[in-house]
Amino acid sequence: MSPLFIGLIGIVVLFVLLSMGMPIAFSLAIAGTIGILLLNGFGILIHSLGTYPFGFLRSWLLVAIPLFILMGSLASSAGVTARAYEATYKWLSRLPGGLAMASIAACAAIAATSGSSVATAGMMGVVAIPEMKKYGYDMRLAAGATAAGGLLGILIPPSILLVLFGSITETSVGKLLIAGILPGILTAGVYMVGIALMVYFNPVLAAQAPKFTWIERFKSVTKIWEVLILFMTVVLGIYLGIFTPTEAAAVGAFAALLMALVRCIKKPSDIYAAFNDTARTTVMILALCMGASIFTQCLTLSGIPRWVTEWIASLHIHRFWILIFCMAIFIPLGMFLDPISILLITMPIIFPVIIRLGYNPIWFGILVVKLEEIGLITPPVGINVYVIKGVAPEIPLNDIFRGILPFLVMEVIVIAILIIFPEICLWLPNRMIG
Repeated sequence: MSPLFIGLIGIVVLFVLLSMGMPIAFSLAIAGTIGILLLNGFGILIHSLGTYPFGFLRSWLLVAIPLFILMGSLASSAGVTARAYEATYKWLSRLPGGLAMASIAACAAIAATSGSSVATAGMMGVVAIPEMKKYGYDMRLAAGATAAGGLLGILIPPSILLVLFGSITETSVGKLLIAGILPGILTAGVYMVGIALMVYFNPVLAAQAPKFTWIERFKSVTKIWEVLILFMTVVLGIYLGIFTPTEAAAVGAFAALLMALVRCIKKPSDIYAAFNDTARTTVMILALCMGASIFTQCLTLSGIPRWVTEWIASLHIHRFWILIFCMAIFIPLGMFLDPISILLITMPIIFPVIIRLGYNPIWFGILVVKLEEIGLITPPVGINVYVIKGVAPEIPLNDIFRGILPFLVMEVIVIAILIIFPEICLWLPNRMIG
């Protein structure tokens, strides 16, 4: 059998195992093991199993992942979520759909401490949905805004997905994290404008919320100082060249620990829970990385990435349509797989094609994250949708998915803007110090 055919067998085995319900990390490892065995024999297989997982995991950049997760968990323990929503609630409550807008703005603030979409959606759902229900909001709008707002957690730095993308593709993690700022702000802005238009044309979606004085509004800002400190520590540290991404993650985690110690002095179990959650999430991510490293080695030995790159380069098609095709692949995958798994499976094949076509890797990394966002709210998986269902079980699942539809349209609009104006992604990274 030719190496290419064996590589295709490995891909087929992977999707067969996934369809059988086997955990993704083990599916990747088994498919890769079978491929390497057929390609190079038992001796090389043993060497690969002992070398490649360790070689991938020893990357200094990957240390940032558990540290960013810990920072978000500790910030949550310190009560950052509720205070962020309270502040945005007081500033936006009188606008059309103001409470839904406040959930978007608060999600953007929490994303600056979290790095996880699921965590951001879950934390916000607990505090925002009951408040919107109290004032008579349509629960489809409430659930949709909260689930979509959580997507900002994987775009606005610190972003675990961008760290992983940088590690896999050997792209600057610092520039990727900084590149996520303006697209994140743009996404939040499009969501908020979209909510205002929805309520303007259909006022029954949202009732008027209480009005607050300017003094109350300014006082509320003082309650989110933790968010500002953590965001500025991480982002400014990286942007000004003071910290590497890993060092920024360590400083941010330490700052979050100090905040949690102050806030949770009477309930230290919350801090223990934050460390426990961090350990569980980190093990899950690194297990995926280990399985993916074996599968990637199988693909590399088979020559599939090189063959795909050369085949696409030989096509007489404008590179824009090839980009659209590569991006479209993420939509069906996002319906069934989680973002980290999609990233680990696709990048060894797709990224060389993008580089061969002359596209900027930083810009493409942001587009990939935006496409992963769509997968998080797309049926049948739609992880964020099920998170909202978990925190608001009284809302029918069909209503949550219906509430998501307008935000899917807004996501497509944002992606189109980023494709037309790539400088939105590249302006800040191109001006970084160091």
